[in-house]
Amino acid sequence: MSTMPQTDPIYAAYQRGRRMGLATGALALSVVAFVNLLGMEKSILAGVLALLALQGAAPAADLIRRGRIALAIAVVHILTVIFLLVVFHDKLLQLLHLLQKLG
Repeated sequence: MSTMPQTDPIYAAYQRGRRMGLATGALALSVVAFVNLLGMEKSILAGVLALLALQGAAPAADLIRRGRIALAIAVVHILTVIFLLVVFHDKLLQLLHLLQKLG
């Protein structure tokens, strides 16, 4: 049980914000579950959430650092996938051609 009284407006605002954050995360995850962009959808979601966290961030060093790290990891992943698609473009076309022959 919580030590804070349920009628405290600050506590109620905190709980409402926490629930809104969880609902937003659940909504974003449910949308990502239907999309497949070669695995990049999760990095795109991480980048969007990091940008949203940084946008409303008070000058708290931990929050800013975590948001920037999350954004950097998401960008590195997206760039890696794009790089691999460019490097192995011919192999991907061969694979698609062979799969088309099977179907």
